[in-house]
Amino acid sequence: MHACGGNDSNPSMSTGGDMLDYLVHSGNISKPDGLYATWFHRANNKEQMNSALRSDAMILEADVTLEGYNTPAMKPIPIMAHPPDVYSDNTLDQWLDAVLASRKAMKLDFKSLESVGLSLDVLNKKNSHRRIDRPVWLNADIVQGPNVPAFVPPVNGTRFLELIQEKFPDVTLSPGWKVLYVPPPVPSQTYSRAMMEEMYDMIKDVTQKVTFPVHALLVRSGWEHISWLLNQSPRFSLTLWQGSIHPNVSDLLFVRDNTDPARVYYDIYEPTLSEFKQAVEERGRLRRFYPGGDLMDFLYPTVRSSLEVQWFTVTDRTSLLVQLSDGAGGMLLVHVASDSNQPGVPVVEGSGKGSEALTLQDILQQLGQRPDVLWGVHLRIHTQQLLEASLKLLHSAYSTEELYRPVWISMEGLQNTDSAKEFISAVERLFPYVTLVLTEQNQPLVPVTGLSQRVALYLTTASLPKEQEALNSLTEMMDRYDLIVEEDTKSSAGSVTVFKELMTRRARRTNTNLYVINPK
Repeated sequence: MHACGGNDSNPSMSTGGDMLDYLVHSGNISKPDGLYATWFHRANNKEQMNSALRSDAMILEADVTLEGYNTPAMKPIPIMAHPPDVYSDNTLDQWLDAVLASRKAMKLDFKSLESVGLSLDVLNKKNSHRRIDRPVWLNADIVQGPNVPAFVPPVNGTRFLELIQEKFPDVTLSPGWKVLYVPPPVPSQTYSRAMMEEMYDMIKDVTQKVTFPVHALLVRSGWEHISWLLNQSPRFSLTLWQGSIHPNVSDLLFVRDNTDPARVYYDIYEPTLSEFKQAVEERGRLRRFYPGGDLMDFLYPTVRSSLEVQWFTVTDRTSLLVQLSDGAGGMLLVHVASDSNQPGVPVVEGSGKGSEALTLQDILQQLGQRPDVLWGVHLRIHTQQLLEASLKLLHSAYSTEELYRPVWISMEGLQNTDSAKEFISAVERLFPYVTLVLTEQNQPLVPVTGLSQRVALYLTTASLPKEQEALNSLTEMMDRYDLIVEEDTKSSAGSVTVFKELMTRRARRTNTNLYVINPK
């Protein structure tokens, strides 16, 4: 990625290079971690720009428009000004000369399409004459986001991206959503799956690095969908930004704890940024793991292979407490049923025989008291009524910050598309932050589309497909879904052979997991 002749004291990199690589090689940060990249906003007119150049900030963020934009006196000259200003003592050409005389990196924000093409021409000319030797980020809000009325349109994303590909493609793209944060008590929307899909459809074919600017006050509530987008490509990253209202440190820690440090930048103001850094570096703090996250991410580095994950079926209170005290971690299997003494209350199947039934609420309370233990929970639920009751308990535990571990949900006896839709609808409505587990009876219902949740397919060795075509289809599904195979003691030799072939095929895949449950 680094151009020849670059060195640590004077890094040289292409305009499409990695921002963190540049900051490491320029000596600004010691490791590729977006938390330690610092920003200066609205470095536009010469006074603001010079103040930014004298500062310790590593990345200058500036706004480009046209001189006299939207007035009769408009000229085709890109200048540095933030709306509503349309005049400036600083042109883009002058700004680039000043910034290139420093080590600062740059992010250029475009609020209208009219200034984009002319600005790219300036960048191209500057790069030809004196070479821009550092990363360049280009930002525009190209998708309608939360709480913004339809009559406030975003920048035309198709044309924005086309112009970049035509005129100056060697950049990092920063396509965002036009967004407004509405503070309580007014009801506020957050990022939706539709917003993520619209963005992905626009940028899925680009070859550049892409960093999505996300409002820090909406990131936690929209994480189910934002994390889906982030996971679509290793070239994608996030840049959290704030307005005048500061985000809370807990939400920032949540993002930190569920992402690669090299894939999130924090464009956050003081004093919140320093408080956040201090919290990150605090030893022994609680990890705010997203319940819909990857089990292997949760267990790492204690467990490094999905084939090594331990599975334990909870049968009663004693068995649960033993695992929480002595178990190495893994996945707790909980068969959720109803107790005749407590109709509609989710309990562990069979736990009421000869003793008081172990309720799901009891399990969640025990787990909440032991945030240090590395156990996820897989709930296998018997009825729709119990599903809704269980999801409400999960929501309650999560909202009180007592559920920072993987949660998997499956529904017994889903026989058709309608019942599967009812299952998924209940999850979406009551507690969507889970991994959905579909059993072999549901296979005709997959591939599942339009879901932000992780999906795992559950089969027994006896139910593994024997025909090559069906096996190939299952292998393709392993590119998108985790696979859980429970070994059946009555499996035929043919089933074992199929399972071994599946294991071989799985070894070539890294984005999903194959789990094996051994009979006890």
